[in-house]
Amino acid sequence: METLPYASTWPAEWTGQRRSGLLLFGTVFMGLLTVGVAVLAVTSEDLAGALIFAATAVYFAHLTALSLHSYRGGRHRSDTTGVRHEAAGLVFRYGAAPTYLLGAFVGMTVLALLGMSVRAAVQATTQGYVIAVVLALLAVVTGVFLAVFLKLAPGQVVVGPDGIHHRGLTFTHFVPWEAVVDVAALWAHSPVIFIRTIGSSATVTRNYLGRSTAGPQALSPFDTISGRWLAADPALLLQAVAHYIVHPQDRPELASDAALRRIAAS
Repeated sequence: METLPYASTWPAEWTGQRRSGLLLFGTVFMGLLTVGVAVLAVTSEDLAGALIFAATAVYFAHLTALSLHSYRGGRHRSDTTGVRHEAAGLVFRYGAAPTYLLGAFVGMTVLALLGMSVRAAVQATTQGYVIAVVLALLAVVTGVFLAVFLKLAPGQVVVGPDGIHHRGLTFTHFVPWEAVVDVAALWAHSPVIFIRTIGSSATVTRNYLGRSTAGPQALSPFDTISGRWLAADPALLLQAVAHYIVHPQDRPELASDAALRRIAAS
C-alpha cells in the first residue's frame, strides 16, 4: 500500500476544539477501576476468585482502551496511512484498534451475560429463573449485534467513480454522485464529515438491524461519518469528497492511483 506525505491543515471547524471532558473523566475512572480489580486478582488467595477478578480486569481494560480511543480518535496525520487505492476507488478504512476493542468488548459482554444467566438458573428458584431469562434475552440481543458487527467489520468508506460507498458496523450506504450536494466539516467532540444528499433512484441503504430501503428515500438528506473511526486523517476524506463534488470531470481517475496523489497534494 502506497503511503504519501500529507501536510494540509485542518479546516477551521476542527481546529482548537475541546474534546469531551465527560469522556475523559470516564476513561480515567475506568482505568482506576481496572487497576483496582487487577490488584484484587493478584492478591486474592482463592484461585476461582482470582480468575474472576482477572477476567473482570481484562473486561474493564478493553472498555478503558475503547473510551480512550473515543476521546483521542480522529487526530491529524502527516501522511496517507489508512487510505489505499483499489479499482473501486479510494478506500478509507476504519481503524483496526477501535474495531477490535469494540468487538472484543461486545463479545466478552455476551459471554458474561450467558455466564450470569446460567449461574442464576442454577439457584433453582423462581427469582433465579426470572433473572436467568432476562440475562439470556440480553445476551441474545447483544449477540445479534455482535453477529452483524463481525459480518461487516472492518468498516470503510469508498470514494469511487460511481459514488460514495459507506460500510459501517451495522449498515451499508451507497449514494451516487448525482445525489451528493455538499460536504462540510462538523465537530461533535471529534471530527465529523457531513455529506448532504438529495433523492436518487440509485441510492441504496441496507440496515442489518432494521429495515433496508432503496430509491430516493433510502438515505436521509445527509450522511455523517465520524472521523474517530477512520484509520486515516479525516481531512483526507473531507478533501476527497469536496474535490470530486466540484470537479466531476476528474471522477474517472478514482479508478486509478492518480486520485490518491491528487488528494495527498491538495
